[in-house]
Amino acid sequence: MGLINLNNEQKMIQNEVKKFTLQEIEPIVQEIEKNASIPEVIFRKLNEFGILSPIIPQEFGGAGFDTTSLCIIIEELSKVCASVGLVIAVNNGLVAYSLMKSRNEKSKTYLKRLGNGELGGFDIDFDKNLQIISQNPLKINGRSRFVLSGAFAKFLLLDIKTENGWSLYLIESPDKSKITNPYLLGMRSAGIVDITFNNLEIPDDFCLLDSTVYITAIEETRDYFNLCLSAVGLGIAQAALDASIKYAKERRQFNRPICEFPMVQEMLAEMKIKIESSRKLLYDAANRYDSKEDYKMATKLAFASNTEAAVYCGIKGVQIFGGYGYTKDYPVERYLRDAKTGQILGESPVKLKENIARELLG
Repeated sequence: MGLINLNNEQKMIQNEVKKFTLQEIEPIVQEIEKNASIPEVIFRKLNEFGILSPIIPQEFGGAGFDTTSLCIIIEELSKVCASVGLVIAVNNGLVAYSLMKSRNEKSKTYLKRLGNGELGGFDIDFDKNLQIISQNPLKINGRSRFVLSGAFAKFLLLDIKTENGWSLYLIESPDKSKITNPYLLGMRSAGIVDITFNNLEIPDDFCLLDSTVYITAIEETRDYFNLCLSAVGLGIAQAALDASIKYAKERRQFNRPICEFPMVQEMLAEMKIKIESSRKLLYDAANRYDSKEDYKMATKLAFASNTEAAVYCGIKGVQIFGGYGYTKDYPVERYLRDAKTGQILGESPVKLKENIARELLG
């Protein structure tokens, strides 16, 4: 018996999402990358298929899937287009999860909006420069340089430090703001934007998480998001390995395919080892969450392993492809760029390992 035992429903989800990505996303993935944007029709089809916001309870229009199923969906999407996988990770691991943690009655309205096919954005700029013009009503000026899914979002979640401490607020597609699209290393199509707020007024009842619960809730949310990012990394790593195997069989040097060269074989074997060990850590963490067990350490291990595996497989993929690996004619350069970007969207590798060590040492 394998260490990862998916039930029949999860296997069906895996097969159906794989078919969907091959039919709907793979034919246009180069266009998506070239335009640095995901067509709206893709989100509409994802919603019709029930995988745009799969963890939202059925009462709010979602599928009510468990976290293991969510990771399966993100992994399969990320094998073909990591930017699409990241949007799903943000919509569920940050936006929907935060709304489900909130006691604010408005959260139910926004969960229904997600269930109906809308996307939400989430601010992750920890060094943002926001100026509070007034406390009552709350009015802000300033800038957030990294809003995930901001280009597609109908509303945003923004954390703000007021006189009472940090709180998480709902921002309804602000009119008095300026949105720009930074030129990023990777995940260029995931809708990551830079937003400038100009005299933005936020009603009191738009506070999702106040200062009394913010720290605990946001730590839980980041742990959950790291789990989703792990699935993105796993998908990228697997895509890099699959492309490298195919190329190594086709590319010939000295009258034989390069897959017969020991150095290439060693790189492929190391990629496979890292992927399978990372996959087991990811689905162990997801299963722990679904079983209501303590999953925090498991999530940290999964995130560290999967994001490092993605970067490693991206580097080795480029190396196996040789000079072609640096061209946009082949996808491995994109895998490497996306892998490194995904690694830094969550907790930094150094900080993450410090936290792991701190837990180990008590």
